[in-house]
Amino acid sequence: MATILGIFGQGISYFMNENIAKIYPIYYLTGLTMISVFLYLVTYISIKKKKIVKDKFGVYPFAICAIGLPTSLWSLFILAMWWG
Repeated sequence: MATILGIFGQGISYFMNENIAKIYPIYYLTGLTMISVFLYLVTYISIKKKKIVKDKFGVYPFAICAIGLPTSLWSLFILAMWWG
């Protein structure tokens, strides 16, 4: 869910503007970006607290960093461009 919100946040913002409430899409994009980053952080923190099987511990943080970090940076870059 965090990846979808991070990558497709711009399109989702326009969709929400047209179909939910007529507010500026930048506010939707800000909320979606914050939710995406928050979901990645919660996942990473829960992995670090070792609530998973120890034999697969090295794979999960690597996957979160390999997917979550570029997605979060991309969505923050798009958000910064929207805010000008």
